[in-house]
Amino acid sequence: SAGAAQNCTGCVLCSEDNGCVTCHHRLFLLIRRDGIRQHGVCVHTCPPGYFGVRGLEVNRCTKCRSPSCESCFSRDFCMKCKEKFYLHKGQCFRQCPPGTAARPGARECQ
Repeated sequence: SAGAAQNCTGCVLCSEDNGCVTCHHRLFLLIRRDGIRQHGVCVHTCPPGYFGVRGLEVNRCTKCRSPSCESCFSRDFCMKCKEKFYLHKGQCFRQCPPGTAARPGARECQ
């Protein structure tokens, strides 16, 4: 079906049920969960809330651990927080920790 082929862009290996299983070496495999089903897509850059991990077998998009993190460098190190949160030492806070203050015009504590 055309729908299946549509979802297989950038895939080296693709299954109708699970989408991409393997991507071309420059792309990242992003697994989207839909209830109990998983669906893989190949992307050039990982979406917000994920970071790319290059591996020998497969490059994959890994979810940032904190749900308040918009982009992370690694699973536990946030680089940009979602709206309403402040970034401090790789973590997101509702308000800046004691002894720190928000940088003017930035959602970052210093």
